[in-house]
Amino acid sequence: MTEQSIRLVIADDHAFARFGLRVVLESAPGINVVAEACDGREAVEQTLKYLPDVVIMDVQMPNGSGLWATQEIQRTCPGVKVLVHSQHEADPNVMAAMRAGAAGFLTKTGDVGQIIRAVRDVAAGAWIFNLSDTARMRPWFDELRTARREGAFPQLTCREREILNLIATPKQTTAGVAARLGISTKRVENAVTDIKAKLGAADRTGLIAMARAAGLGAGT
Repeated sequence: MTEQSIRLVIADDHAFARFGLRVVLESAPGINVVAEACDGREAVEQTLKYLPDVVIMDVQMPNGSGLWATQEIQRTCPGVKVLVHSQHEADPNVMAAMRAGAAGFLTKTGDVGQIIRAVRDVAAGAWIFNLSDTARMRPWFDELRTARREGAFPQLTCREREILNLIATPKQTTAGVAARLGISTKRVENAVTDIKAKLGAADRTGLIAMARAAGLGAGT
């Protein structure tokens, strides 16, 4: 994901909040707000229509909450990243949204720089959390990360998941993966080609970003 291609949908039931976010984000190079939504159902509709890179999702909204909208977006458009945006980090719906597949959480008290960085990082495949008490929340996030990693990419075979996990490991090479698995580099390359096709990744860099966002490749 390049900074020149981040397409964004803003979902918030407060018009002033949407306006403020649009002004802030469109002031940053390479971020384009393609649509806004005032409730959960419209957030899903606009996502299906525009297929943005990122949706900034308020949690408490009428006509389908941000939690429901996140679930629907991940079900229908799994390549779209959802960045949950809430006034209160203790809101249980925030945690439920994380379980539903949101790529990150940002409090509405964050400054301009935090918002812009979060959008860019999430678009690039990172998992972003802006929490005041990270120590208290760490066990929950570790549990969630493990669950996501184990349930990620069900369309892959066991061997394909194993190869994807290895190529996503920092500093790992095709030759290193082949040696680790006792197979030829050609078989690894063919497997990577098949994995990219199954997951819709444009190239190896994008594939690795997807894998790491799902928790794979963490120091295997």
